[in-house]
Amino acid sequence: MPFLRYQARMMTQLLFWAGLSFGAGAPMMLSTREWARAFGGMTVAWAVINALIALFALRGVRRKAQQNADAATQRQWMRQLVRLLWINAALDVGYILVGAGLTLWDPSNRMLHGFGWAVIVQGAFLLLFDAWHGYQLPRKVRL
Repeated sequence: MPFLRYQARMMTQLLFWAGLSFGAGAPMMLSTREWARAFGGMTVAWAVINALIALFALRGVRRKAQQNADAATQRQWMRQLVRLLWINAALDVGYILVGAGLTLWDPSNRMLHGFGWAVIVQGAFLLLFDAWHGYQLPRKVRL
């Protein structure tokens, strides 16, 4: 089923991003610099959440694949996913704005700066990820 293969590939990409985020953030948590510890901790937190989302979605893909759904059902699944991706893209803009707000809240607070920049980085990636797939999915997958 082309739609389910695409969705599985998407979630594998998200899982890869989660691994990169975890790998980058975990060592930063051991830093003596407050900014780096905060950035690393927030990055690891996002990595765990992204990994859980990807793993649960992959489990859902496996369950859907066992249903042997017809094209109409797959189109419905695809429409739902595309709608979810665009809703997430809008939320991602909000994450970026919250991150920017954290960096501006108290310019002398290194911890808030670290948290804010981590949220900006994660939000920016997710915005690109969600918008790209929201745009590409209906164009790449023909049911």
